[in-house]
Amino acid sequence: MFERVVKALTGDAVFSHTLTRRLLLGLGTYAVICFAWVFFRASSFEGAAHLIKSMVGAAAHGDAILTTREILQVSIVIALLVLGHWVMRDTDLETAVARVPRPVVVTLWTLMLGAIILTQGNGNAFIYFQF
Repeated sequence: MFERVVKALTGDAVFSHTLTRRLLLGLGTYAVICFAWVFFRASSFEGAAHLIKSMVGAAAHGDAILTTREILQVSIVIALLVLGHWVMRDTDLETAVARVPRPVVVTLWTLMLGAIILTQGNGNAFIYFQF
């Protein structure tokens, strides 16, 4: 929605297809999504307000939510997701998978499944159940 609103407001300007503009739209969309997800994570509006203040650095004494190792893991996953999104922005999954040799696809799917199994959390309820 964020990208569509920005594109509607700016029209089909000459700079609309530049790398910088596309990157800024992607980062803006990511920021809006992170902000919106706070309301699914928080147990109350007061908690959501505290999380938002912490996100923008306005909380005076915020507790660390993630360890350094977890921050590194999250950063790597986000970087890989952004890279994957950037590569796949103008194509679909079926076309991309069709271009890759089958053993590579099987290996990648197996690694992803293994990563999901090995990184299971502490059993917290799915985030949307809290909404």
